[in-house]
Amino acid sequence: MSDATFFLHDHRIEKSRIEQISEMIEKSIETKVSSHIFKKRKNKFEAGSTLFVMAGDEDFAEWLEHIRHIDVKIVILPFEENRLSCETFMIPADIEEAIKLIREESVHLFDEQILCNGKVLIGCVTAGQSGWIKGKGLKALIAFFGKDIFSLKLFPLNIITEKEKEISAASLLVEVGVEATMHIKRPYFFKASDNQCRRIASVIYAPQSILGAVRLRFMLAKRKINPSESLPPGVGTIKSDRLIFKSGNGAPMQINLNAKVSEAKEIVFETIKSEAKMVTGWKGCSGTQEKESIRIQNIPQERDLLSFFSKRSLPLVPIASEESFAELFQRLRSSAKMSASYTLLLIVSVLMATTGLFQNSSPTIIGAMILAPLMAPIVALSMGAIRFEGSLLKRSLRTISLSTAVALLLSALYAWMLPFTHITTQMAMRTHPTLLDLAVALFSGIAASYGYANSKVSESLAGVAIAVALVPPLCVAGIGLGWGSVDIFSNAFLLFLANIAGIIIAAGATFFILGYASTKYASTALIIKMLMVALIAAPLLFSTQSLLEDEKIYTTFSKLDRIKIGKSEIKVLVSGIHHEPDGKYVELNILSEKELSRSEKEMIKRVIRSKLEKEVGIIVNYGYKL
Repeated sequence: MSDATFFLHDHRIEKSRIEQISEMIEKSIETKVSSHIFKKRKNKFEAGSTLFVMAGDEDFAEWLEHIRHIDVKIVILPFEENRLSCETFMIPADIEEAIKLIREESVHLFDEQILCNGKVLIGCVTAGQSGWIKGKGLKALIAFFGKDIFSLKLFPLNIITEKEKEISAASLLVEVGVEATMHIKRPYFFKASDNQCRRIASVIYAPQSILGAVRLRFMLAKRKINPSESLPPGVGTIKSDRLIFKSGNGAPMQINLNAKVSEAKEIVFETIKSEAKMVTGWKGCSGTQEKESIRIQNIPQERDLLSFFSKRSLPLVPIASEESFAELFQRLRSSAKMSASYTLLLIVSVLMATTGLFQNSSPTIIGAMILAPLMAPIVALSMGAIRFEGSLLKRSLRTISLSTAVALLLSALYAWMLPFTHITTQMAMRTHPTLLDLAVALFSGIAASYGYANSKVSESLAGVAIAVALVPPLCVAGIGLGWGSVDIFSNAFLLFLANIAGIIIAAGATFFILGYASTKYASTALIIKMLMVALIAAPLLFSTQSLLEDEKIYTTFSKLDRIKIGKSEIKVLVSGIHHEPDGKYVELNILSEKELSRSEKEMIKRVIRSKLEKEVGIIVNYGYKL
């Protein structure tokens, strides 16, 4: 055994610098040092030698292959050309501190080498679209969003571990390196362990949508991901003594190894024993062997997803697998059925709502809203449409059609039997549908679909929030039938249809965003729903225009709040705007300090009339301040 010490240096380093470093080594370890120019294959040393090496990353990696069978200690000294080696083995940037590593009692000697396709690995290897992850500054993010974001595509990947576990997955990018290096580079993806220094560690990036890729890219750029027991969506990790990554479609993968780019259909990573021992700055290395670790639940592995992602670029929003929505599908399928309990609730809610409309009672109508079961088949219809599920579409359409017919018939009979023929305020509210009502339906659809998709949210809470948009206008339409009024029926039924259309498209869009859309027909379904809403929205534009005209009247009288007659001021208040079959009427309250004469009233009417269009009628109520 030899205890000789050598300083191997890059040929480009100046002689004065070499002498200075040699003196520093001799002073630190109190041993004579022999200086030589670093040569990748010609340097030969006896067992027991200590080698201080200052060489470029590429040459150093190649040199390690030839020296692995010699029992020597290797100490890396930092300079401009070996930043990757220093980063990998946690070598201090200060040369004196790097030299002192060999004297520390707790220093970890790495007696293995990680090979990538037979070549010693320094740092980490990336396979796939490495441009997606490069860069930390604003320029890199702008380039990513401006050019690369819509071309991101997962590639199919077959992974084999040391324990012969075979995994089929899809990935955008894979990072692989020595466990200690990966813990330093991506600490937020790995759990702390007693020994985190010897295995091969890999991070598999597989965002399943553009939104997921954007979120993950921001997380990596900020480097402020909180470590937790669970990995972020689209990220998986594997630790093993041996890993094989094979292209799932036979196409070569782009590999970046030790700053060199190449292509290969298969990448083999293995840990081999090395007689040469590397002095490292790693901490927490006990030397015990750890078990294989596989955490890949957040990356696509199901056959339908692998097939989907291998054929096209990433979609804007995530696509769920067929298995992941099975429970939701069964629940919606069950709720779309017109069972005995469903029919009973429908009848009770319709009769209760119709009674409340005649009573002009909001509490009674709200009670009917809570009971109404009509939302369930509408949400089921939305799911059937977004996934083009024929059986679910037929069942939900049949239930909605029968429910509508039952509700119209019951409310029409109820209205025909009662001796009341005047329209109440609660009825009138539902005979002038506008685009605002469509907006309410859209919000209702979001709440309903989220309530069904999220098991933590009660379906009944969604029903309470949204049923208001369904049963009352349907019952008003039935009352219109019972009275033989085409206007009441058509306007109220238009509101009912607008609510259904809004709920369907909003629920479908929510299911789409949550990942429950069909991998084949999601875009087509969304277009069909948009066309359906457009057809419903067209007649609502006229009612909305009327609403805007009403707003002009309110604005006009907010400016004309007082009329001066002689020395007195008359206060003018708008009580309401009424839409009657024969036209529109503005109801005004005129407040004065004394009783007005006939001429004063005529003068007030002339002033008011000058502010209104001819077709708008006026209803005037006079009052006096006491």
